[in-house]
Amino acid sequence: MKPTRLLVSALAAVLLACPPLRAAAPVLDWNDQALNAIRLARTPPPIAAQHLASLHAAIFDTVNGVTRTHTGWLVREAAPAGLDLDAAIAAAAHTTILALWGQAANPENINAAYATALAAIPDGAAKTAGIAWGKTVAARILAARATAGLDKPLPGPFASTEPGKWRETPPGFRPAVLPHVAKVTPFVMTSPDQFRAPPPPALDSQEHAEEIAYVVKVGARDGAERTEYETLAAPFWADDLGSATPPGHWNVIAQDLARRHRLSTPECARLFALLNLACADAGISCWDSKFHYSTWRPETAIREVTPEINPHAEAHPDFIPLMASPAFPSYTSGHSTFSAAASRIVERFFGTDDIEFTTSSDGLPGAVRTFKKLSDARKEIGMSRVWGGIHFMSDNLVGQECGLKLADYVFATALQPVATRPAH
Repeated sequence: MKPTRLLVSALAAVLLACPPLRAAAPVLDWNDQALNAIRLARTPPPIAAQHLASLHAAIFDTVNGVTRTHTGWLVREAAPAGLDLDAAIAAAAHTTILALWGQAANPENINAAYATALAAIPDGAAKTAGIAWGKTVAARILAARATAGLDKPLPGPFASTEPGKWRETPPGFRPAVLPHVAKVTPFVMTSPDQFRAPPPPALDSQEHAEEIAYVVKVGARDGAERTEYETLAAPFWADDLGSATPPGHWNVIAQDLARRHRLSTPECARLFALLNLACADAGISCWDSKFHYSTWRPETAIREVTPEINPHAEAHPDFIPLMASPAFPSYTSGHSTFSAAASRIVERFFGTDDIEFTTSSDGLPGAVRTFKKLSDARKEIGMSRVWGGIHFMSDNLVGQECGLKLADYVFATALQPVATRPAH
């Protein structure tokens, strides 16, 4: 075929694709609204992951009720014929976000986005049916997750003075954050401990001593053997309260990839549902490991280790980490688990790890980082916690291993294609 004909064919394909591609925008728009709610409400990462999963399960089941191409997460019957899909997505998202974040997300913002979305859709039976379907699906998702245990805190205390066990760290000496997440009913996993990490290195082992020494070397606030790039990786990937959080950061990355790959509405809905179902279960799985083993943070180990605890290790009582240690046990790393699960879902969805992308950061405004592969990003993210002095290498590497296994399981079992497309 001649170059001119190739160009004409390509342009024709783009033009033909434009209507469904524009229709994919609501999925991304409502994802943006949720990420802003997370930032505004200062939602902690495991809760943010739970809420994003509920939102995108609702959006996916709403869309899939029309397309009938995959197995729904919960709602598996067909949607009423002739409804407006954009109206249905808007109603499902609006209902879910308001229910999950409430006043903390500034409802005026969410209501304004909903009014804008509906104003773009002509009034009529299709719009009315779409709104009703979206609300119905959202209500069923919310009802199912209302009994998952996210509202059932566990009694403490969780801190211990026993060597090797977690205790509160300076400067805030905060009690354990969200230990009950370890008991929440998963979205896809069969149980919270399905992908529980194997035991960490023994407290008196040479391996643990080497891990302690490595954090002293690269993770100290002052005088560490880090490059400037490695030092800045800590705030770039901090994803702390007030940011989109670690799972939200991967939603930002996925938004860019969805636009670049010009995903259709159903494709976009499935990508974000899989991504967030995996991240939600990653949070549950990681918290299960954290509170099952309850290991001390590096700064505690570095200051308090003695020859009796580990004959191979040397204490550094004045050690201060580059970052403030989060208020929960060290093993395994939540950020590593979230990022491994998220990056693997994206890899499996697009069929390759070789995806170059650039991303920004809530924690380091104006900075951007570019990666040749998805796996390059997750490796850097995991290392950022070691360079930050708040995780041992085993926290990072084992967390990634668990996240990868979990994501493969989610991708293989959730939202699967149906054998044949049923009649609507």
